[in-house]
Amino acid sequence: MVAWLPIAGPGAAAEYAVAPAEVLAGAPARVELADAAALPSVALTAWQALFEHAGLSAGQSVLINGAGGAVGGYAVQFAAQAGASVTATAGPGSAERVASYGAGRVIDYTATPVVEAVAGERFDVVLNLVFLPQQEELDKLVDLVVDGGVFANTVPPGVAQTGRGVRNAQVFGRSDAARLAELVAKVDASEVRVHVAQRRPLAELRGVHEDLAVFKLAGKTVVVP
Repeated sequence: MVAWLPIAGPGAAAEYAVAPAEVLAGAPARVELADAAALPSVALTAWQALFEHAGLSAGQSVLINGAGGAVGGYAVQFAAQAGASVTATAGPGSAERVASYGAGRVIDYTATPVVEAVAGERFDVVLNLVFLPQQEELDKLVDLVVDGGVFANTVPPGVAQTGRGVRNAQVFGRSDAARLAELVAKVDASEVRVHVAQRRPLAELRGVHEDLAVFKLAGKTVVVP
C-alpha cells in the first residue's frame, strides 16, 4: 500500500507506521515497492497544482520551473498528457528525461536564466518549484504569466497578486487517496513514469536530511532498510 503520511515528527522515519485505512491506496505493481514511495506526495502535489489550483486545460501553455525535480517530473507528464504546451527548465543531468516526459521545450537554466530564454513570451500558467530567495526573482516569473493567468508556487513564501489579474496560487499538497489510486492506475498502465533519483540506506538518514537542507538532493530520494 502507499499513502501520503506526515514527514515530520516522532516516528516519521520509522520502518513501519500505522495509518488510517482511508488514506491508503494499493501500490503500483510495475515498480519496486520501495520505489512506490516516490509517488504519493510529489505526484499529488503536481496534480493539485496544475489542475485544482491553476485549472490547466488542453491548448494552454505552461512553464514549469524546476522540472527536473521530484514534483516537476510528474508535472511535466501530467501537463503534456492533458494537451498543454509545456516549457520546462532543467539542468543538463535531467534535460533528456524531462523532454521524454513530453516537454516541448527544455531550457538549461545553468546556461541561460529562464526569463532571458523566454523573453517576450507569456504563459497561461507558470508553476514554480524552485526556492528563490529574492523577491525580485519571483516577480520576474510572475511577469511571464498572461493577463488573467495563474502563478502557482509550491515553495514558500510565495508572492502577492499582481495588478494584471494574475492569480497567485500558493500550493500546499494534501493527501487524497482516491486521486492517488488513479495515479497508481496510470503507473500500472505505463502512462506515468516513477523516477527515483537515488536510493540510500536508513543508516544514512541524517546525511539525507543534511543534503536536503543545502539543496543537494536532486529529485526523489528513497530511503531503504
